[in-house]
Amino acid sequence: AGDSQEALGLEARRSFGNIPLSYRNLGEDLVIVNMDHSITLSLQGVPQAFDGLTPAHLEAFVDLSGKKEGRHEIRINAEAPQGLSVVSIEPSKATIILENLITKQMNVECSLEGEPTGGKIVEEISFSPEEVFVRGTREKVDSVQSVIFIIDVSGAEGTLSKSIRLEPVDSKRNPVQGVTVSPEEVEVTVSLTLPQKDVPVEVVLADNVQDEVEIMLLEPSQVTIEGPGYLLKEIDTIKTAEIQLEDVGLPSTVEAPLIFPEEVKPVQHRFAKVRIFPVE
Repeated sequence: AGDSQEALGLEARRSFGNIPLSYRNLGEDLVIVNMDHSITLSLQGVPQAFDGLTPAHLEAFVDLSGKKEGRHEIRINAEAPQGLSVVSIEPSKATIILENLITKQMNVECSLEGEPTGGKIVEEISFSPEEVFVRGTREKVDSVQSVIFIIDVSGAEGTLSKSIRLEPVDSKRNPVQGVTVSPEEVEVTVSLTLPQKDVPVEVVLADNVQDEVEIMLLEPSQVTIEGPGYLLKEIDTIKTAEIQLEDVGLPSTVEAPLIFPEEVKPVQHRFAKVRIFPVE
């Protein structure tokens, strides 16, 4: 009995503040929207048991078994290391607010940035999946206006294929925190092509016959050309090669080659059929 009393006399008591408050047994369809962050824990035991002990070695928690959506006052539990016992927990209870998680299916949208090189344009953007699930509290999920991914095509020359992380955003395109997107990434393929333009065909006659003939039929009257965008902007017509009429009876149908600027090519036609009649 004397030994026990002496041992009790040697026990020490220490308090540890800022112990993180954790939780256990949270329901799958619930989320904590408010909880006390830390508590103060007082321990008692033999001095040797306190050697090297820091707040990181201690744990305080609340048990959320059976709890549903709403506000709860729950007793805080703590576990003491070997050789020590819990004397007090301040505060002794925690205020916990729980909300149900909801899931909403949403379409995926693309946001394009940058310009390809070589005068090319984006022909097609394909991605999968086209729909995803957004999960969170009702307030958070309702604030999500769209789920987007951003693809930068700056300097691209050919087809791009990559995985891109999806971002839930609000009406102002600001990221919405506190929700999850499933799947988290989208597989994207971007196809590039040269732009096209429809332009009329212009017949070029030799100077010595311009006043003697007239053109009654031209096929095709316009052609589709393909090339870098900065070149197509400068092209208003595609001309035929100069048509000479020596040794050609009139009326006559002439197949004239079309002249295309460098880096510009036809989508289909390379020649034009010209029906030429004498001036009456």
